[in-house]
Amino acid sequence: MSTATPEGSELSQQSQIVLIVAGASVVLFVGVLFYGVLNCVRTVLGFLGPAPTAAKGKARPAKVSSGKVKASDSESDVPAASASGKERGPDLKSLIKAEKTAAKKKGVSKEDHLAAHELFLNTLKDHADTVHSVAWSRDGTLLASACEDMQLRLFDLGEVSNKNPKFKRVRTARIPVGVGFGDSADALAAAMRGTPDAMVALYAPVVKQAGEAPQYDAKWTVGNVHGKETVLAMASVPSEQAVGRRGFIVSLSTKKDGKVYDMQGREMAVFEPNALTNHDLAVSLDGRFVAAATFSSDVKIWEMKYSREGEFRGLIKAMGLTGHKSQVASVALSHDNRRAATASKDGMLKIWNIDVRYEMSEDPKVVLSVPMPLPEGRVYQRMAFGPPGSDMLAASHEGTVHLLSLRTGELLERIDAHDSTITCIRWCPLPRQLGPEAGGAAAFVFATASRDKRVRVWRAPKL
Repeated sequence: MSTATPEGSELSQQSQIVLIVAGASVVLFVGVLFYGVLNCVRTVLGFLGPAPTAAKGKARPAKVSSGKVKASDSESDVPAASASGKERGPDLKSLIKAEKTAAKKKGVSKEDHLAAHELFLNTLKDHADTVHSVAWSRDGTLLASACEDMQLRLFDLGEVSNKNPKFKRVRTARIPVGVGFGDSADALAAAMRGTPDAMVALYAPVVKQAGEAPQYDAKWTVGNVHGKETVLAMASVPSEQAVGRRGFIVSLSTKKDGKVYDMQGREMAVFEPNALTNHDLAVSLDGRFVAAATFSSDVKIWEMKYSREGEFRGLIKAMGLTGHKSQVASVALSHDNRRAATASKDGMLKIWNIDVRYEMSEDPKVVLSVPMPLPEGRVYQRMAFGPPGSDMLAASHEGTVHLLSLRTGELLERIDAHDSTITCIRWCPLPRQLGPEAGGAAAFVFATASRDKRVRVWRAPKL
């Protein structure tokens, strides 16, 4: 007798499995729903009061901003250990803002720092780019500058410490790298570089229409001054102070020759240093000597020769300053034509006696040879002898000015004068009456120009 398994028992087992799965799903759904409702309740409580926390100690209040709760305030499932830790610090923006605020309170600006220096007098700020050169008028009341922005500027420094001096702008045809005065105080000579050639010009005020104020325009211009070469530096000597009573302009190229023009734009002379590269040009105050520092280890000096009647006879090679072991970076001539200063990449600063009878083969003599107070491998880039009667030399390296004793080479004063390389140093030919804020006494002053778009004026130290 066979036994049959009822069909209903198999169906009963399947039903049980389905019921178990369904029951588990319902429990899971209810749990998720309950967890969601609980979070909603906690969020609502966060608006109404302190958020509950499992950590011991004081509860951290919820942060509310514009009616919105930050995510960090609603994270009630954070473990108690982290919830009870230190409060979050300020964000990055807050730190940067706080640092800037502190710097403004504790620090001082560059101008304020310089104003505290006993030798600082003034800053001329109008320049929009590198200032390549400056020049003083014969009476010291005017200061001219040559700027990369293709403009000359003429500042009225009747009051040398006036913080807002009047000035005029003169637009140039090329980028002026050198500036000087013509035979009149309002005439400006300039040497310019640019495409297609280098130029020398004289600018003067011209009345174009009756009743209008005069405007500066080129009185004359000479092009193709150095062929394919550009201009390195320029200097001018007005007729009133020239040894031959005939004013002239000297322009030196970066690699090749130098040329001399009179104040009417006529070429007077050509001189060639015969070096791979020219580094610096120096012209004595009365125009007697012209010196060039070059890639070679010596400096060449030429003399402007005139007849007894004042007729120009030529520019002749007078002497050479030989003794350095490396190329000479800068050169300066004293106001009385008796001394020269040279700075070489061999690390040495030399002062020379050039008041010699070179026609009788008498050579210049080194009167002082000292290491420059600079890091190894550095050299003075610009130099200028101090005012008449002083034994002082101003020399620059990058943005710093050193005032040195010509007797011992001792560093008398160090000035952090500019934020970038100094391009020019010029002493005023006459002492100036200083304002009350500078003591009110008369003193010699000098100007420095720089790549930082500034011209600054300083007084000589009291020695």
